[in-house]
Amino acid sequence: MWPPDEQMIASFIATDFPRLFVRDVVVTFHGVYAAGERVIVEETMTATLANGDPYVNDYCFVFELREGLIHRVREYMDTARGHRLVFGG
Repeated sequence: MWPPDEQMIASFIATDFPRLFVRDVVVTFHGVYAAGERVIVEETMTATLANGDPYVNDYCFVFELREGLIHRVREYMDTARGHRLVFGG
């Protein structure tokens, strides 16, 4: 059994993501940078939201590796923009 945080993340990816981003999901990579056991990925995700509105937001992921496997992932995004696009306002 996964810890509660990992269960919530897995549930979002498997269940909520496809209900929120209903079609046309495209990830455009802008850069991948690696140093030692750290990899940084810059990207923009575009999609159509469940209400039909477009979604466009920039992301930065930091992957920390251990023995060649992903140990930890940190995700950074423009949360204010994401909230505005998803919830309005």
